[in-house]
Amino acid sequence: MAEVVVKEIPDQLALTVAKRVSLATVGEVMQEAFGAIMAHAGASGAQFTGPPFCLYPGEMAEEFDMVVCLPVAPGANGGEGVALETVPGGRVATTMHHGPYTDLCETYGALQAWMAANGHTPSVPVREVYLSDPQTVPPEELLTEVDWPVS
Repeated sequence: MAEVVVKEIPDQLALTVAKRVSLATVGEVMQEAFGAIMAHAGASGAQFTGPPFCLYPGEMAEEFDMVVCLPVAPGANGGEGVALETVPGGRVATTMHHGPYTDLCETYGALQAWMAANGHTPSVPVREVYLSDPQTVPPEELLTEVDWPVS
């Protein structure tokens, strides 16, 4: 696992789509949600201000809630099936995952162990920030920042 640091992340205005998913459907649902956000943003003229990210619960049960987010500039509007909201920031333990999304569970486990060893209490929601486009970058080269709220 890459280095872990504790940092403050700012609140972010974002277009969002919330969905109930399972581990088996998360990829497909995420793709559909990003498609809906992109279509809405294109039709409404929203300006993107950062990489896409998703919010997850700390532990993923058989089904769980996921929020797909795309940061936008002020002046954007929500629409049918796409909300506009301010996603709270805060203090997070963060690390970089390098590789396929299917291996993220290893990074989560290592990050949890680091938090326990360093006296941090994990909170939710966990944020995955997607720094690579999986349609153009090979899985082994994907970069995903994992931000886990801590106190």
